Amino acid sequence: MAHVTGRSRGRLRGRAQLLVVGAILLAVVLVGLALVLNSAIFAENLATRQSDASASDVRAFRSAAVAGTGAAIESSNRAAAGAPFAQLRDDEYQPRVETLSSRLASRRAQSGTLVGVTTTDSRAGTQLVDDDASGDLRPHDGGVTNWTMAPGAHVRAFDLTVTPDPGTTLGDLLTGGSGDAFVVTLDPATAPAHEVAVYEDGGVRVAVSEVGSDTVEECDVSGGTVNLSLTGRPTADGAYCDALERVATTTGTYDVTVTNGDLATGTYRLVVDRTDGPTAAEAALDEQVDRLNYGTACESSDTYANDTADSPHSVPAIYAGTVELRYQDAQATSRTTSRVVPSQAGDGLTTPVVTSLSVADDSAGDEASLTVDWAVEDPNGDLDSVTVDVTDRNDSDGRAETTGVADGSGSGSLNFTDGGDFGDGYEVTVTVSDGTDERSRTVRHTADGDDAGCPP
Repeated sequence: MAHVTGRSRGRLRGRAQLLVVGAILLAVVLVGLALVLNSAIFAENLATRQSDASASDVRAFRSAAVAGTGAAIESSNRAAAGAPFAQLRDDEYQPRVETLSSRLASRRAQSGTLVGVTTTDSRAGTQLVDDDASGDLRPHDGGVTNWTMAPGAHVRAFDLTVTPDPGTTLGDLLTGGSGDAFVVTLDPATAPAHEVAVYEDGGVRVAVSEVGSDTVEECDVSGGTVNLSLTGRPTADGAYCDALERVATTTGTYDVTVTNGDLATGTYRLVVDRTDGPTAAEAALDEQVDRLNYGTACESSDTYANDTADSPHSVPAIYAGTVELRYQDAQATSRTTSRVVPSQAGDGLTTPVVTSLSVADDSAGDEASLTVDWAVEDPNGDLDSVTVDVTDRNDSDGRAETTGVADGSGSGSLNFTDGGDFGDGYEVTVTVSDGTDERSRTVRHTADGDDAGCPP
């Protein structure tokens, strides 16, 4: 048995004390590390909560700014209907956006958040309106019951109120057969067309079908009159209608046509991105619909009146607006731009447009001599080419020329001479492309030395 001396016991007690001290120091270190880690986690969670709150407020601000800008566009078009585009933009729309910006800023001022909304661009269009509920749904000068409302245009805010004539029936009208119902058709450039029929069968009925399909769907409505919203959120009498969901979802341009416009009374309003400017060079919309509906755009019957006192009428409108949105608080700084197109068919504004087309006539002797001036725009700023095609309608000769263009707008001219063809009628077509989408505008002109020379 080992003998333990007093010196050995002292050494053992010293080692034990060192172990205790070491354990205490280790515990203190561990507690310190835990405190540091907990502080870091708390700080990170606090920063995350603050960051999430800031991001949420940025989204809320942007949503309110876009909705308010859309409301400013719509109220401007309605309040000053019939005014030139520049007046709508400068005297109506911009002041409304300034008021919106001030209101949004005052709501956040107490929290130290700075916000602002500024207009940077506006896109011209045309408002097509029939507000005479007692009249049928035909052009201003009548004469046709199957007609074109709008050709090759982006379409938005299309609202329609229809009272079908008693005794109208659907039959097989939407599936390739016969019937006698009022029908409006939205035909996009890149997808199947959809027809919306309104008829009377013990009360108003609404039927919807894709052209070429055997399937017909209906909206749940009652009474003798129905209010339809065909773009944006599709509704019938204010209630969402699933059958209308597919009518106007394709992005791009549409042909909007009416069948049996004499079989219903009602009103409508839609805005298109075709212009109806103050000069002949800019009057693309009326020129096209008149030719489609009446065969000529020269001294013909009118699809639309130019006075808001008559129905239906076409007047300048703001189609879309681009705004800069600014947001700054302690956690975030944001500056973005947003294009606002209220209740548009499809998701984007993508198709270039011919904004001006004029023909100067220097024809004399036996020679036809025309100068074609054109201007184009693209909402996405990615123009690719413009083709000008001048064709003699008497003997089919002519000239075509393609010009490369870039950025968001462009203009140019083409000089054309044709010996021995003085007095012939010419068709002048300008086609603008961005490499993906294209759009054309056509005018007809008699080469007789008169700038206003326009044949039937």
